Amino acid sequence: MADQHTNKVLEGLSDSQRQSLHEFSQVTNANLDLAVRVLASRQWNTQQAIQMYYEPGYADALQKTDGAQEAEKDVSEGLRRRGVEASGSGRDTQSNVRGAESSGHNAEGGSRRKPEDSASRRPQFAITPLLVWPFVLMLRLAMLAASTLLRILGIQRIASSGVPNQTTITNDFEHYFEAHYGLEHPPFFHGTLADARTAALRDQKYIVMVLWSKEHDDADVFGRALAHADVVACLTQPRFIVWAGDLTQLDAYAAASDSGATHFPSISVLGPRAASAGLPTRLELLARMRNGPQTANAMAQSLVSFVTRVVASRDSMTRAMQREQEERDAERQLRAQQNAAYEASLARDQERDREQREQSARAREQEVKAREQEIKAKEEQDAEERRRREEQAVDEQRTQWRWAKLAQIHKENATELASADAAKLSLRLENGRRIVHSFARDSTMQRVFDFVETRDVADEWATKGVTPYGSDLAQITAPAGYTHTYEFALVSQFPRVVFDDRRATLHSALSACGLWPSAVLIAEPLFEPED
Repeated sequence: MADQHTNKVLEGLSDSQRQSLHEFSQVTNANLDLAVRVLASRQWNTQQAIQMYYEPGYADALQKTDGAQEAEKDVSEGLRRRGVEASGSGRDTQSNVRGAESSGHNAEGGSRRKPEDSASRRPQFAITPLLVWPFVLMLRLAMLAASTLLRILGIQRIASSGVPNQTTITNDFEHYFEAHYGLEHPPFFHGTLADARTAALRDQKYIVMVLWSKEHDDADVFGRALAHADVVACLTQPRFIVWAGDLTQLDAYAAASDSGATHFPSISVLGPRAASAGLPTRLELLARMRNGPQTANAMAQSLVSFVTRVVASRDSMTRAMQREQEERDAERQLRAQQNAAYEASLARDQERDREQREQSARAREQEVKAREQEIKAKEEQDAEERRRREEQAVDEQRTQWRWAKLAQIHKENATELASADAAKLSLRLENGRRIVHSFARDSTMQRVFDFVETRDVADEWATKGVTPYGSDLAQITAPAGYTHTYEFALVSQFPRVVFDDRRATLHSALSACGLWPSAVLIAEPLFEPED
């Protein structure tokens, strides 16, 4: 009968509802009808149904509602069947009375009627559902109020304390464990299972995963076994990470679903699994302890033996992985040292190359400067040489011009000496020498300037009787294109008169200042003499 009832219930469910029912039953161990009730009340949301199942009074309220609805259903079904049987059968009145009394008794007591009693029920007892209906309505209203109150209390509790994280859950679990089983217990990991997995992979450790709930039948025995001295000594070893999860919380429930655990409390051992390259990339489930009804001491011994056996079977691989990890670390460290040495050598070579480049650059710069200075000196030397040659050429032209002027003066001297109306000038040259000479009345001041300019070559001619251009003075001509510049001025001291108009006649120039026919003129240099 139970199998038929179970099959009948499962036939009315979809595949997703059957999966939710299976997961809910694994965690809560509730009976089939109650599990269906709780899941249906939470729209077949497994996690919400598990949380509501463990809410105080929720399951009892659902069972009471279930009983009242069953009684109402039985009464309605009985009345329907009695109406059909009364119209189709000719049974006596006494049998119908007994059937009605039996029907009334079943409706009030809430027990399920037997199929054979339906033939003896009477239709005059149809008043019974009307009597039961107010109680059913009140029960439903009470259930609705209780559900609403529980929801409000749950929301307020979450709003006041916040959604608990795994560290808070672990602390609560640890406080509960210490309060019921003592302070001696394995060191529980504070954090999520993902954090424990990360730590186990990083440090090459095993995870001992404990999944339990205080509502389970074996929770007390399991707790005392977990607090046993041998278990504490075994699980306190540094290579173990003990992670405990309460199945009423989502993290533990997800862990149970992932690991495939079906009986609780449950203890499993997870260890690192090596990938193809030897690096531990994830954890795998090594074994799960199968425990039946036993005492706390026996369970503790079984737990120690189970963990020791699992770890011993995996230690060889773990040690190999650790050796490989150490070798990889040593190789990585060696590579790091080699890279550091190479980088240091490269830095020294680069510094040496930089110094050489800078030295070469300085040498090139000095060479360029030296070449520039050499070129500059050569240019200055060439310029000086050109200036010297130009000055020499100018001096040669000036000298030739002076000789040509001296020849012209010698030709004109006979006329000046024969003239009776002549001016007698006392000339003081730039070198301090004084010369007295007579000039014709109509001579120009240019004639006086030329006389003073040719005194040096005149002295050389009077002494040597020969010129740089030959012995014939009359054959010397002025250089073509040469314009002579006089570097002196003729000045009269008393009165102070500068004779700078060389085109004026000597008579007009001297008469204008009252110096005719005799005057003293001084040749003053126009430029300061160079040191």
